[in-house]
Amino acid sequence: MTHPEQTALVEAAGALVSWDLLGAPDPVTEVHTPDRAAAWLWELAEPAVLAAVHRLACLNWARSWWPASSVAGVPPLHPALLAAEHALATHAVSHLLDDEHATDRALSGLLPLPLEALSANETLHAEALALAERLAALAENFGVQAPAPAALTRRDDYALAASGGGTPDGLVVQRGTAPVDWSLVPAGAVDAVAEASWIILRRNGISVLEAAIPPGPVGFPPRLAARFGPVELDLEPTPTGALTGSIPLPATALLLPADQRVLTVYAPEFAEPTPPDPAAPARRAALVGFALSRLDDPAATLAERAGRLL
Repeated sequence: MTHPEQTALVEAAGALVSWDLLGAPDPVTEVHTPDRAAAWLWELAEPAVLAAVHRLACLNWARSWWPASSVAGVPPLHPALLAAEHALATHAVSHLLDDEHATDRALSGLLPLPLEALSANETLHAEALALAERLAALAENFGVQAPAPAALTRRDDYALAASGGGTPDGLVVQRGTAPVDWSLVPAGAVDAVAEASWIILRRNGISVLEAAIPPGPVGFPPRLAARFGPVELDLEPTPTGALTGSIPLPATALLLPADQRVLTVYAPEFAEPTPPDPAAPARRAALVGFALSRLDDPAATLAERAGRLL
């Protein structure tokens, strides 16, 4: 698909069923093995089946692309609620899926549900209890022990490093900011909205590049790096929570044209840097708006609607 970050997708047997979250409300079905797809394709005419496939597609999107951001006020989704709903949604349409062991795989990722943490909201708590009952029954049918509910815990405040705050140690030569391409980092590795910042300093006769990006909600982010012109540097977590790095610059870096003085943040074991897409910031802003709308949407998943409480 052209823009996977806005695509809710289900890999069915012999076909892909997808929805463009920022486009038309109808699904697109791409058949690549007609004989396999013919066994179930007719079922998509049934509203209940189509709704169940759509729910799984939305959960697949949330697991891969949910734009958690302290800056934008998009809370991270609780992994236990997300895993539970994904397991139930997977089982509901398992006969359509490309993976015959999809339900077993989904059940293997279960985590303790935060039932006590949702007790402050009667409606959400009741939904979570019902979810736990359905999950326990499904797990028992597959010979899996559902984890016991989690004790009440309080979410840590996510540190938002003020990139550029404080006094730089050296003579400022150039500075700038750059959005992060979501396709280059795993979901939750960095704040989905905050921009990476960079600054070139002259210090003791040497040009130094320093870069920083606010972290995302994951506890242990993957290895992150940044590319700027001819150099690359690792970004490491600091005690304040920021992901930062620095590296000496060759003199020629100061002569780079403006279109090459761009900082690109990426996860080396996840993706390789690509040229920036001028239309990407607008798409990301629209997806952040979509995520914010899901927090209070009665049709959204429990994980999405419970985000502000957990």
